[in-house]
Amino acid sequence: MLYGHGGDIYGLARSLGVSPKDIKDFSSNVSPLPIPAGLKQRLITGLEEIRALPEVDSFTLREALARRYGLPSQNFLIGSGTTEWIYSLPRVSGARRALIPLPTYSDYADAARAAGCEVETLGPWPDGDQNANVAILNSITNKAKYGDIVFICNPNNPTGRFIPTNILMDAIKIAQDTLWVIDESYAPFIGRDQETSLISLNLPSNLLILRSFSKLYGIPGLRLGYVLGASNLIKKLDSMSKPWAVNRLAQIAGEYLVKMSFHYEEDVREYCKVEKRRFLSRIKAEIPFLKPLEGSTHFILFKITPPWMAATITATLKNKQILVRDCSNFMGLSDEYLRISLRSMEDNDYLINQLKELNP
Repeated sequence: MLYGHGGDIYGLARSLGVSPKDIKDFSSNVSPLPIPAGLKQRLITGLEEIRALPEVDSFTLREALARRYGLPSQNFLIGSGTTEWIYSLPRVSGARRALIPLPTYSDYADAARAAGCEVETLGPWPDGDQNANVAILNSITNKAKYGDIVFICNPNNPTGRFIPTNILMDAIKIAQDTLWVIDESYAPFIGRDQETSLISLNLPSNLLILRSFSKLYGIPGLRLGYVLGASNLIKKLDSMSKPWAVNRLAQIAGEYLVKMSFHYEEDVREYCKVEKRRFLSRIKAEIPFLKPLEGSTHFILFKITPPWMAATITATLKNKQILVRDCSNFMGLSDEYLRISLRSMEDNDYLINQLKELNP
């Protein structure tokens, strides 16, 4: 397991002797807006329900998702975050080899190795521009064979690169003997499902889609996500899943959000679009040692110019109770890369002002 993901506010708070509430966390890619209105009260009113076991299979939440997407509930499985399925899928599928384009989220390779898979990394393609899409998919389809599993984060973490769904689906149909796992945890940040998700297309039998409640709604502490796919694949996964895998408060939150969150989702997308433009304008004008790479998400990958390196920047900011993401432990990247995720306008300006103090 990789220690060094973003969002470790508790570890930094302990080391500085402060409260976790004092940490400004730009390293975790969750929604920069407060949690959806009404969710806190719904959790409070549902607190008494933890005196009983949760629904064994999250039936009510699966039904809510089925209604939202116009699919049978048998196409959904709910888990304790997408991490549960990332680690289950290589083992349950019986895959012998995992194909993973770099740089990307490290748990894909960790999960594949834990299941005894050979891991073949492709790339890296550190830039977030669309020119890499053809190279990535051609590389995969040329190498893919029966018994392989492919992991693609779309949009990708940490680059923010997005592969249009029609192009991605064409590749999935070409490599039909390969299991494609598409992690769409960040797709809702950049557009509606009809524009950014494979959910809106027909589900081939070699595709599984991962979706997260943690990122878009800002609730990573509840640990809630789901996997979506053709019924034959979901049935196989279900046969290996654990009962009561999702706690009752997470189930309550999921049911509420699926029904009540459409306006919130639009608000997140609009805020991120406008604030990212403003934030990058200030960065480009005032922080010469950070060069933003093209990407479509609310988090931004920066290439650092000398004399600074990611380790020194992150260490300096930690002493100021600020977390940003040192990307040197992403395979395919180095100490030249840093990732920053948007927060409130006030916090973003505070970060820029702290970075300005680092100017040589």
